Amino acid sequence: FPLVNYELYRHTIGSERLLNNHEENLFKVSSYFHTERNRNHRTNLKFIDTIDEFRWNLATHFSSAEWLEAIDFSKFAIAGGCVLNALCQSLFLDKREKNVNLFYYAEDIMNFEKAVEIVVNNLRKMTSKALKNEIEVEKMPGVSTYNVSLSCGVQLHFICAFIGDSKNSLSHILYNFDLDICQVAFIGDKIISTFPFLEALATKSFIVYSLHAEVARHICTRIEKYCKKGFHLLEPIGFDGDFNVLMAQEEIPIYYVEQQQYIDDDGEIQIATKEYHRIPARSVDTFRLQEKFIHMVRPELLQYK
Repeated sequence: FPLVNYELYRHTIGSERLLNNHEENLFKVSSYFHTERNRNHRTNLKFIDTIDEFRWNLATHFSSAEWLEAIDFSKFAIAGGCVLNALCQSLFLDKREKNVNLFYYAEDIMNFEKAVEIVVNNLRKMTSKALKNEIEVEKMPGVSTYNVSLSCGVQLHFICAFIGDSKNSLSHILYNFDLDICQVAFIGDKIISTFPFLEALATKSFIVYSLHAEVARHICTRIEKYCKKGFHLLEPIGFDGDFNVLMAQEEIPIYYVEQQQYIDDDGEIQIATKEYHRIPARSVDTFRLQEKFIHMVRPELLQYK
């Protein structure tokens, strides 16, 4: 699917508007996360227009002067919530949100670790001798992810996403984000996004493609985070989940280890260690929203011959 240049389409597709008739036939605005504070944030929710404003926000909130020049944007793209945050005129200055996600989108996936190593070496060259030891690199067990913690308090997450046989790896990565409000990336010289992302900005609302009646708690936590920033959650018509129940679930950690005892063939007690990894949510379109939308506007496209 195509990606669009944010600066070029910000005032066309991304112009502020109400939900249209098609959207109102597919969704209802969730009332669960409505609070007075959230409504105030929504009133003040405005977005920047230029790449220079974006760079300023990135420097202000994410201390990009400390690390941006170390990134090879021919291999890595900054994507997701941190880009959205830097697109807002009034940043959400939450000190806990200092994470920057960098997705590896080059074709040579076997060189991912080498590419991360080069970035880390660049960071150390940029850092004073006194602070070099404060750069911490952690390989996340069982997944192709590195966390690099910097002295300025920012944590860079380097992620190697599975792109299969996709001809446009960055498009594949963004369209697979389950929240359309996160389908945006910065690639060094421009901001690119999906069409659904610009529609989300225009309506100050977002769709969760992984939403269903038994969705995991960590997805609900992410939904709550964006509602607190002033966006409305659009629930698909037919969604029958109970957010009171869903929010009361125990949250599954990203990674955890369990030890289990068992008796072997010789009657001896042995200990087995099992590792568990939380599977990332995918854009699976549980309610077949895209098909329903096409049926509304161009039904002939669904008439297979």
